[in-house]
Amino acid sequence: MLIEKLFVDAYEEAMKVLRQAQLHEVEMTKQYINQHGLVMSVLNCTTTIKDVHRNTRFYKGIFELINDLQQRDSQINIVYPACGPFAPLLLPILLYMDQQKIISPQKVRISLVDIQPGAIKSLKVLVNELQLNDYIDGIYEADAALFKGNKAFDIFIAEAFQHGFSKEAHLSICRNFASQLSHHGVMLPCKIMVNAALVNCQREYVEQWLQPQSDAANPILNQDTLNERIELGNILTLDRHSLLTLDIIALGEQQVVRCNTVSIPQTATDVSELTLVLYAEVMTYNGHWLQQYQSGITHPLPIFSVCIDFVPKAPAVDGLLLTKKDKIDFYYKLTGLTGFLPTKADEEVHYGAN
Repeated sequence: MLIEKLFVDAYEEAMKVLRQAQLHEVEMTKQYINQHGLVMSVLNCTTTIKDVHRNTRFYKGIFELINDLQQRDSQINIVYPACGPFAPLLLPILLYMDQQKIISPQKVRISLVDIQPGAIKSLKVLVNELQLNDYIDGIYEADAALFKGNKAFDIFIAEAFQHGFSKEAHLSICRNFASQLSHHGVMLPCKIMVNAALVNCQREYVEQWLQPQSDAANPILNQDTLNERIELGNILTLDRHSLLTLDIIALGEQQVVRCNTVSIPQTATDVSELTLVLYAEVMTYNGHWLQQYQSGITHPLPIFSVCIDFVPKAPAVDGLLLTKKDKIDFYYKLTGLTGFLPTKADEEVHYGAN
């Protein structure tokens, strides 16, 4: 497809810029876990620019959001925390809107934030190459979960999580910037819904993809496989309102967010061969949804530690043994090891390294 080729070409051009930045090996490859989550290496962040559906949903959302705000505001302040070496969800659409004279530096101001020194070096070279310097208020080397700007932001753009809403610090970053939005400010994506389901892994991850897809870049879920799923419901919805009203529980020095409780439908029969999965669906703005399997961040994540109506031959230390009559309480860990913590409902919550 032409659009796929365009994104690959953009990636190749961006990598040329990265080489111009002349990063040391450690600046390219250092990856670690801090108090808020996984900090990805600069190198591992580069491929986001090739994620066709993720990027196009963000571009459409940002384009429409900026146009909407321009009707009302004399100036639009945008911040993009944890933006990586290319700020891929913003800079391409910013360049297009500038070239089409839809925006101007007097109207739109940009702040870019990343914790990786190598990303900062790359950003400075890239912004200069794209001739977008006049839009930039600052390029800040800082932890996005702690950064405090010197003004209220009208838009913050954040996408720092992996499938199953895991590993990275997206929730902590959004909590930080939700309190820095202007009164009418917008977070983008506007909504992330994380849902739980029980699936047959062989059919979910293997068999349904054996048939050729008419459009390989836009995978379509097999209806028979969908019908075999047991949808358990929503466990967390993240938007501006929910960020400001999170139910946070202190467990010693750690914190978790209380999420939703789900139960297995009474109509379900044998669930012993099914696996719990968590999947995110993302709405950037104005109804532009990124659905399951359209991006790495929306692939369903299997939770093999939860066993329903069976006992594994080799139980895991963090395993959760349930029956289909049990309800499942979900919590979200606000630690370096981010992700959901499923527990049996009505039992005391314990939280350890896992």
